[in-house]
Amino acid sequence: MPRRRDLMMGAGALAAAAATRAVAGADPDSALGALLSRHMDEYLAMSPEAATSALNDARGKAARWKLDDRSPAGKARATAAARRWRAELKRIDRAALSPAMAIDYDCAAFSYEMLAEVGALYGFQDHALRPGPYIVSQMSGAYYWLPQRFAHAAVATRDDADAYLSRLAAFAVTLDQERARIAEDAAAGVRPPDFILATTMGQIAELRDTGPAGSSLVKGPAARADAAGLHDVGPAARKIFETQIAPALDRQAAALAALKARASTEAGVWRLPRGDEWYALGLRSNTTVATPPEEMHQLGLDTFARMSAELDGLLKAQGLTQGPVGARLQALDVDPRFLKTNDDAGRAEILAYAHLRVAKVQALLPKAFRTLPDRDMLIERAPIAIQDGAPGAEYSGPPADGSRPGVISINLKTPSELPTWRIPTLLHHEGDPGHHLQGAVFRKTRGDRAPLYKQFAQYSAYVEGWAHYAERLAGEIGAYEDDPFGKIGAVQAALFRAARIVVDTGIHHKRWSRAEATGWMVENAGEPVSSAQREIDRYCVYPGQACAFMVGRLELVRVREAAKARQGAAFDVRDWHEAVLRAGPVPMEVLGRTFS
Repeated sequence: MPRRRDLMMGAGALAAAAATRAVAGADPDSALGALLSRHMDEYLAMSPEAATSALNDARGKAARWKLDDRSPAGKARATAAARRWRAELKRIDRAALSPAMAIDYDCAAFSYEMLAEVGALYGFQDHALRPGPYIVSQMSGAYYWLPQRFAHAAVATRDDADAYLSRLAAFAVTLDQERARIAEDAAAGVRPPDFILATTMGQIAELRDTGPAGSSLVKGPAARADAAGLHDVGPAARKIFETQIAPALDRQAAALAALKARASTEAGVWRLPRGDEWYALGLRSNTTVATPPEEMHQLGLDTFARMSAELDGLLKAQGLTQGPVGARLQALDVDPRFLKTNDDAGRAEILAYAHLRVAKVQALLPKAFRTLPDRDMLIERAPIAIQDGAPGAEYSGPPADGSRPGVISINLKTPSELPTWRIPTLLHHEGDPGHHLQGAVFRKTRGDRAPLYKQFAQYSAYVEGWAHYAERLAGEIGAYEDDPFGKIGAVQAALFRAARIVVDTGIHHKRWSRAEATGWMVENAGEPVSSAQREIDRYCVYPGQACAFMVGRLELVRVREAAKARQGAAFDVRDWHEAVLRAGPVPMEVLGRTFS
């Protein structure tokens, strides 16, 4: 018997045909707006998690009870929808559109192309159009993505509580849906490398073994429910964890363990079916430019050389003159002046320092921006269960209902891996003027006036490119005045992003081994071995994504300078930033045509 959801999707297809006929006689701008709005509605119907983040109406509240369908059938439906959207979009005459609507057309055309092309292969693609070849890894899968969302779930009313418990039970179903995808891909010859499997299974075990009392899935929501007088929520959540989630985690871990016997030690996606094609698509989807892998590798090498020369001068100015740049950076990493202890006291000191640095840069933001973000932003430790595979820091924006502010999560597994000279740039990337400001300005300047379809895709090169550009911008507005080592941290971060291009293309195009890539990063970029290894493993499961940061930054700088040259004395960087951020996420090739 077809499920109600499947029947709804069938009805949606009929409604889509009727809607297309209805706008056929409308002006091109109206026709495109109606089409993209309908596509967004269909997408939100397929993705309750996206609906929860984007909507604060009845649809958004209803979506809180469900999780996305991660089954093979769910993927097939999503890919089929992307193909249909792509075909429907082509019926619009782009030449007849206004300049503003032509931007929306180009964004949709890029998104639908990537979703359709990547969807035809194995793996997955997230809201930022970041493809991954492996359904579950140390940086992907429901066990990785969802615990922090559960940790911050609103549980203030009975409806909140019931929605939370419904989603918690759905989490176990989601794990089994992913297990079916793992088996399907494995049958086609797609298996993560053995070292990825080992880390992933360890993190899944950590999530399971923490138990319901200490789990981020249960602990925070249960405490908030108790405070609201909803004393039955904690026991119900703990029972769901013990009877449904823990067994599902065990089943998923067993599915991954079964792959190890035939798993490869090779890091690159080139060894997988149609691997070269997969990497070319991954590179384009992430960078949003059409640069072949070999050219991208050379771009990384050239940019790395420029950053290395700049860093050499900054290090010499601080008396660090001996040895290669990488060796001098490694010496800074163990300099006692910048280290905190590997215990809870050291973690607390890093968080306190982070709050002070954020406050400093927030006072400088009016120099570069017309619209300023709200000051509410949490800075906290990343969940312990995923810290072995998590990056140094991540930002999670506020949900549509405003139930919590944006959150910077810092990986504090080993505080000594975060010397304080590196921390300011990390915060400028994730917080202000990076991701936090980026999202806040769009919300404050566009708000309810922005078409909902503007939130359809995030584009890594725009999102991460802006955050990396923000690291440089922080220096331009004075964040590193009287802090020469903070400035060294900013340039080292740029050197690191250039190195990412080199090693990402090295792994997936030039067929470097994991050890070769890690060695190159340690020797040339001065990264500690442990963090370099974690980074390399990240690139193994998100091919091409590491290139998006520097590609986006370089393009933002290029377009800004072109606009400055064209406008002359009339150019004001505050107005340019406002225009770029108000527009919302766009592919880099669209940015270049629009804001130069």
